[in-house]
Amino acid sequence: MTSPWWIWIGLGAGGVGGLLSTLQHALREVNRGSLEQAELRRKFAKAGRLQGSNGNGSEGSAPSFDVAASKAEITPSVATVAADLDGHVAAVAVPRIVCNLLLGVSMVLWISSLREVAAPGLVDVASGIGAAAVMTWLLSVVLPLAVARHAAEGAVLSWLWLIRLCHVAIGPLRAVQGFVGEVVRRLAGEEARSDLAAREAELLSLVEASEREGGLDEGARDMIEAVVEFRNTSVEQIMTPRTEVEALEYTDDIAAVKRYAREGAHSRIPVFRDNLDHVEGLLYVKDLFKWMTDGRADRSFVLQDTLRKPTFVPETKTVSELLAELLEEKVHIAIAIDEYGGTSGLVTIEDIVEEVFGEIQDEYDPDEDRTPSVVIDTDAGLATVDARTEIDEANDELEDIGLELPEDDDYDTVGGYVVTRLGKIPEAGEELQQDGLHITVLEAEPTRVLRVSIRRAEEVEASA
Repeated sequence: MTSPWWIWIGLGAGGVGGLLSTLQHALREVNRGSLEQAELRRKFAKAGRLQGSNGNGSEGSAPSFDVAASKAEITPSVATVAADLDGHVAAVAVPRIVCNLLLGVSMVLWISSLREVAAPGLVDVASGIGAAAVMTWLLSVVLPLAVARHAAEGAVLSWLWLIRLCHVAIGPLRAVQGFVGEVVRRLAGEEARSDLAAREAELLSLVEASEREGGLDEGARDMIEAVVEFRNTSVEQIMTPRTEVEALEYTDDIAAVKRYAREGAHSRIPVFRDNLDHVEGLLYVKDLFKWMTDGRADRSFVLQDTLRKPTFVPETKTVSELLAELLEEKVHIAIAIDEYGGTSGLVTIEDIVEEVFGEIQDEYDPDEDRTPSVVIDTDAGLATVDARTEIDEANDELEDIGLELPEDDDYDTVGGYVVTRLGKIPEAGEELQQDGLHITVLEAEPTRVLRVSIRRAEEVEASA
């Protein structure tokens, strides 16, 4: 074959390889949501052009377009690609590799034909590979990265047919890809994830990347993470634990009931007999006030007649399910019970809202509740932590001074970590040195830890 043919074959292979590289980078850049939204925008623009061409549109008016309905009509090709982005990335990679190899071979043969030698020599191979490397870098790296960064969705949608063709063509190889992926996953010790879990992980990864680039502040990140993890959060994780539940022991003494309602800071009060495992009902302060102002003061007071039926939920129930139940029953509070039927805590709609939006303080919250759960002294490398703080929440703050508490299924809070490691309920002043941390118990009660200080163990040893 003469030299012009080899150069044209090489340029063609390089161009196709560059296109495939662009699609590969674009597929890595997009996600399911962005791809579907891009198609909706295209449909919206097309609908606008059709409306304008039919003379039905007016200047400055937007075409009527039902986004919810159109989303249900997303083309099967887009839906298929969006559902398996990784599989299509791998599919596009196969012909891309072939094109790049063909480019290299063509360059070598073209240079050798220019020199009119019978077979390519070392100079021809080196020159051809060098020329192919430069062309591959420009066509398969520089240009694709630029397109993927600025027009990823458009590139994917424009060449959707080619992406699907590659995916269908390498059908026999997908089993190999799946097998290799499964082997690597097991060797890495990772659990298999559902499509929904994978999408959640992808979203959280995008959120972290946006925060690093300055597109999101910490508060927005925490809120998005809370929404994503909402369906996996259990009642046990957000409830007020039994030891902190404020409840009224059953009595028909109206003076005692009024005094408790006046001195408390809650409008809904659990009422129990003997102990918290026997919750009789809920006293709404509004109902008590209504009884007092309803001309009944001359009649004997019976607390049972004023109580409302309590809602009991298992502590393992998810917060999303609980919210739906509370809204359906039109109640604001529920009693959480453990597997043995005992009261483990109390949960309110406010607790659910705070899980997403963060702590909400009002004028009735005690001052100690306004104290930050983690106080960091950066200069001293020291953290003072409320023992009720969740481990992951504490780690978010401890990260500022390079500390991290280990997570484990045996405990959820900092206090639980200390008790688990010590094997007992410590007294104030006791110290624990483990996992590279030096922890001092600052406050404690006979049944629980209240506050601790945490610093790096090696710093304490150095100063000793």
